[in-house]
Amino acid sequence: MPAANAGSRLSDGRQLNVVLFSGGRGAGVLTRQLVGNPQVSLTIAINGYDDGASTGEVRRFLGDSLGPSDFRKNASRLASELKSCNPALIELLDARLPAGATDADLRAALDAVAGGAGDPAIEAPAARLDIESREALSRALSRFAGELGGGRAFDFSDCSLGNLVFAGLFLLSARDFNRTVDAYAALVGLRPGLIDNVTDGTNAWLVGLDAGARLLASEEEIVDAERPNSIRDIFLIDRPLTAQEAAAIRESPAAAEALLEARTARVGLNPRLAGRVAAADLIIYAPGTQHSSLFPSYLTPGLSAAIVANLTAIKLLITNIQSDAEIAGRNALDIIGRAVFYLKEKGRLQAPTPCLITHYLVNDPGYSESEKPYVPLGPIDTIEDPRLVRIGNYEEGVSGRHDAARVLAPFIASILGREERRRVAVLLHDAGSINKIAQTLLEMVRGGIDRLPLDLTVFYGSREALDSRFTGSLPFAVRRLPDGDASFAREARAGGFDYVMLFESSGMYRGEDLAGLASHLGGGRLDAVWGSRRLSVRDIEESYRLRYRKNALLGFISHAGSHLLSLAYLAFYRRYISDTLSAVRAVRADVAFDPSVDLTDKRANHQMLSALLRRKAEILEIPVQFFPISPEKVKRTSPLDGLQALGTLVWRRFTARDADSGAGVGDAGEAVPQQARPDRLRQGSGESAEALRAKAEGRAYERADVPPADPERLR
Repeated sequence: MPAANAGSRLSDGRQLNVVLFSGGRGAGVLTRQLVGNPQVSLTIAINGYDDGASTGEVRRFLGDSLGPSDFRKNASRLASELKSCNPALIELLDARLPAGATDADLRAALDAVAGGAGDPAIEAPAARLDIESREALSRALSRFAGELGGGRAFDFSDCSLGNLVFAGLFLLSARDFNRTVDAYAALVGLRPGLIDNVTDGTNAWLVGLDAGARLLASEEEIVDAERPNSIRDIFLIDRPLTAQEAAAIRESPAAAEALLEARTARVGLNPRLAGRVAAADLIIYAPGTQHSSLFPSYLTPGLSAAIVANLTAIKLLITNIQSDAEIAGRNALDIIGRAVFYLKEKGRLQAPTPCLITHYLVNDPGYSESEKPYVPLGPIDTIEDPRLVRIGNYEEGVSGRHDAARVLAPFIASILGREERRRVAVLLHDAGSINKIAQTLLEMVRGGIDRLPLDLTVFYGSREALDSRFTGSLPFAVRRLPDGDASFAREARAGGFDYVMLFESSGMYRGEDLAGLASHLGGGRLDAVWGSRRLSVRDIEESYRLRYRKNALLGFISHAGSHLLSLAYLAFYRRYISDTLSAVRAVRADVAFDPSVDLTDKRANHQMLSALLRRKAEILEIPVQFFPISPEKVKRTSPLDGLQALGTLVWRRFTARDADSGAGVGDAGEAVPQQARPDRLRQGSGESAEALRAKAEGRAYERADVPPADPERLR
């Protein structure tokens, strides 16, 4: 199973909505990782501003059509990946007429498609097609052939047959470009909307200016590999420049930008894509030919506003691994800067950058960029917010292509982790009476614990059972432990719980606080949530006054001892825990159910805290209310208990198992390795969905193979 496929479906059963802004080939590895995943509903958003080679000839001949080339390339790749049509059909559409081809070659191709003798390169795959596919191709090619004649010439030299089919479908679709995209996708068995045009289909032409304000009069000139360009700006204009207009712009470099802005094409955002962006869970700005394929898409009026309006999506910009003619001499920071520039509509859109891009993913090959044509990092440390940056070796071997699993898995797992319901076991211990347990259960309901995305099972140890009608009315499961609290771990260990919440039901704590603790468990990022009486200052002071009103010295010793335990954790584990003796806490199930932890022992807190802190776990302390009860009614922690607790934390600090040391805690309690192998991520054989989700969270980026910005680079 691919890593991007790891994890469970979203909790409501829907698919993960992904919008990928791509060019013709730049996002191929990402597309393959996403399109075959049944959990992902993918939209590949591209533009049609290509005007080179046979695509340019199709545009010139039709006069009002965008370029078909990138749509055709994506359709072929997706159909091959999904096996949505006969491979012979893809072979046929990708076939090219010979150099110097004429109208006669088109007629020969038509004959070959219809089943007669013709071009051998077309006749062979055509012979393997079903009649329905042949007829569809023949209709499109015949419609295009019908436009020839009357003095209208067409250069068929090295022309892709798929481009001619697309042109014929454009004419059959009443010259509606976006309908044509759907018709071409349907021809190869793809669903409508899998490939989408960014715009409403209005024809527009791409031009640019280089650093010296020299005119690049077409998309073909911008992407020309024979002439690397330092591109300053790009423009979408309403029609191709005439020779006279181009000459005027070249003669007035200072006025070139204003002249091109005056010719801006009035394009609109594709309404279907707008809906997909609004519903997206993940928006990806792919690598590729930036100025010719990607930045022009970002210029679409209304697109950036739609992206900004989606506040919940992860918006991931992936910079190029290797350089090309368009970005010669540029670094990753330059690519980021220009993407932001165009997404902000050249400064006209006043929106915070994180509303457009939430993460920048930058490749670092791990050695001098001068050894190969890698895109250098540039001064990444100048990015205002280092939380947005992910730096790592994202290349698949030395291929120059991204390792899609390594790039995508943490982000997809993170989104899945938001939606997954955590399973939580709650132990109500040391109650002393069935009424106190019932009171705690009612307080949990009043606190709104049933409204959280959690599946709760509450356990209580008692010889007396709660009324079944009462427990049946509760919004969570309730189980009695006939053998008492000590049997909890044995009974619950096999329940597949993610977290365990431990709550003393003696009456000193409020059940509503369980809802407060539980509210922090849904994301799965935290390893423990600890209720602290000390953060509720008045409560803890009242407790000391009540208990030690007859012996102030003993009260001082107890007060000082609790602080000593907190300082001991700071000294031995470099983490201050304000209330180590709290009886309201939530921890990962693997910690609570560890055989070395005795949940009925007064030292259980210190056994669990020691294990957590050795792992450098994420622990959140929150205040909980505390009601002091007379020492005659409840058994309190004594100075001797405090000394034993101190001994426990010191002993476990130096003798605990090596397995606790230096590992992060995964959602199911498994250790997250320092460097997870990409092949394990891709095949899903080495790490669970929970571990993958952990990588997408803050702690895992520190320890897994998808790190945030290198601290040394950002210091």
